[in-house]
Amino acid sequence: MVHRSMDAPGALPGPWRAIEADEMLRRDFPLEDLDDGDWPEVTVPGAWRSTPAFADADGPLLYRTRFSTQPPDLDRRTFLELAGVTFQGDVWLDGSYLGPTEGSFTPHLLEVTELVRARSDHLLAVEATCPPVGNPNEKRTLTGTTQGGRGIAPWNPGGIGRPVRLRETGPVPLLHVRVVCTRATESVATLTFRAVVHTDRPRAAVFHTRVLGVDHRYRQSLAGGENRVEWSIRIPRPPLWWPAEMGDQPLHDVELEVATEDGRVSDRVVRRTGFRSVQMHNHVWSINGERIFLRGAIVPPLDRDLSRVTDDSAMADVALASNAGLNLLRLIGHVSATELYDEADRAGMLVWQDLPLTGGYHRGVRGQAARQARDVVDLLGHHPSVIVWCGHDAPDPVDRTRAVPRQMDQQLPTWNRTVLDRTVRRSLDQADPSRPVISHSGVLPNPPRVDDATGHLWFGWYSGRRGDLAGYMDRVRRAGRFVSAFGAQSVPVDSPALNDGTLNPGSWPIIDSDRLAGFGAEVDVLVRRVPPANWAGPEQWAADTRQLQDRLLRIQIEALRRRKYQPTGGFTLDRLLDGAPAISGSLVDHLRNPKPAYATVTAACAPTIVVADPPLESIAPRSTMTVQVVVVHDGRLPVERCRVDARLRIGSEGPVIERSWGGALEADSVTLIGTLEVSLGDATGAVSLELDLTVDGTSLAANRYEGRIGAD
Repeated sequence: MVHRSMDAPGALPGPWRAIEADEMLRRDFPLEDLDDGDWPEVTVPGAWRSTPAFADADGPLLYRTRFSTQPPDLDRRTFLELAGVTFQGDVWLDGSYLGPTEGSFTPHLLEVTELVRARSDHLLAVEATCPPVGNPNEKRTLTGTTQGGRGIAPWNPGGIGRPVRLRETGPVPLLHVRVVCTRATESVATLTFRAVVHTDRPRAAVFHTRVLGVDHRYRQSLAGGENRVEWSIRIPRPPLWWPAEMGDQPLHDVELEVATEDGRVSDRVVRRTGFRSVQMHNHVWSINGERIFLRGAIVPPLDRDLSRVTDDSAMADVALASNAGLNLLRLIGHVSATELYDEADRAGMLVWQDLPLTGGYHRGVRGQAARQARDVVDLLGHHPSVIVWCGHDAPDPVDRTRAVPRQMDQQLPTWNRTVLDRTVRRSLDQADPSRPVISHSGVLPNPPRVDDATGHLWFGWYSGRRGDLAGYMDRVRRAGRFVSAFGAQSVPVDSPALNDGTLNPGSWPIIDSDRLAGFGAEVDVLVRRVPPANWAGPEQWAADTRQLQDRLLRIQIEALRRRKYQPTGGFTLDRLLDGAPAISGSLVDHLRNPKPAYATVTAACAPTIVVADPPLESIAPRSTMTVQVVVVHDGRLPVERCRVDARLRIGSEGPVIERSWGGALEADSVTLIGTLEVSLGDATGAVSLELDLTVDGTSLAANRYEGRIGAD
């Protein structure tokens, strides 16, 4: 018999009240006779800073709420389930200490059976702690980018961030459940299960799994206490889940019940999954055995307070990515709201999942990080959209005067990169054999495991020119296998910095660097790239930052796609959106208003593009200009006949040179269509090149380049 509470565990109704902690309140707040009538009400789930009374608080905060229950039957158990407290919690019920919690996305089940039998009216008290970041290279809490980072304003995400529920079970509760698709072909799929259960005495149990017509029972003898049970089932002829550009996204409910020896169901969970396989070799990726070039973007927390993410907002944000031609979201340094993963599954959007590690950490977090690696697989392992785990974002200090880290610096061992990241990788490998694991991003690939890292290449931003990326990848091919961050920061049109005095027209061109950095801006780089003194005021300066970003992303995305599989397997640009007011590399701001770069990226990430290699930018006088015309085709079907027309104009009144080529495009290919070779002689001034790709007389792709002879 399945009880109602297992199907729909009820969130506590509230209201919740909270107050900032002091030593006296810490001692008394779990007690019934403490009057909390004048404490502010606070939203649960939610970050405490979302409540105006705590808008600037760093905590700890003391939470209290009251609720009523009916006593459970003698053979039933009741648990308090906290789905996530940011970052640490201590929990009391009716004055009795239940235990600690740790991890903003890690659920905790605390047994309260005897307490709910003893009385019907209850007081729950929770102390939530999330200390502010001190030394950024010695962090002690694994909050990742939810607490700030590159292009993300500092904030405190502390609070009871996920639901608090009562959960009633039989004598054998499911404490943790992991579901992973370890194999998927057209003929058979394999689901692997891991369940952690608890029983008060030795007994036999049956683990009953149902999915897609398969009804599987696994009998296991349990010892008294906590037990870990693992098993697998095979599903014949499964409908495969595909990324949106490759096929459909069938999803299926996996029902898991644990029953006692008398056949009574003790506990039940449901996970929705899809059947697919993932392979990666030299950062060339395959889904269900078919190659795919990953066109991605970094995604910071969708909102400062992730509890505010809804099904509708997640759908809109995933649509922003897919409408821009992207097929991958890199969730940088955090675990997002469940609504995002559900929508990615439905929409066929791939997900690169970082752990909540960014920058440097104290040596004391090693065990905590290994536990969270296992927890993230429990939480997300059943989602087919999640194709890769990444342990640590940018573990080394970043030199903002170099586009690429020094190779020698990254070959020397460090505690973060060498010890912490290997520990995390080992935990992920053991917990989930079905997905690739990357130890860290922002680290140049080094032998012997060149697949174990991905580079952040900041040409045209930290140093160098935007066109330097292509030459660097040609010289250091392994660095171009997957570029997991590149781009340039820009100021949005509606940035609060333009209206709150941060960028003050009255004091222009003097900039308040501290206030600008509060928006996540890399101020030293911004003013070096776009000197404020060159512009009459903040609005014009901000517009030029957007133009810089726009031009850089176009040239670099084309360079990466031009090198598809030779050696590049994909990229994630910096970044799709902002979750709060920011000055960052985002394509759309926190209000979801697009910058010019959004349209440019959409064009550069179209399924089929025609490009010039190299692009026209700086052209040496009296030289012979040689340009290859290349078509990048990510389509799954070949194009049997196509035509490319090129129109080159030298100078505003100079000659116009026209060329045309015909040919075929293989599926998922890069094709050299033709070469333009022109002697410039004494020509000076502007040069433009127009390219048009047509199929059966219909334009499929077009591009335009502008350069200048003698330009830097």
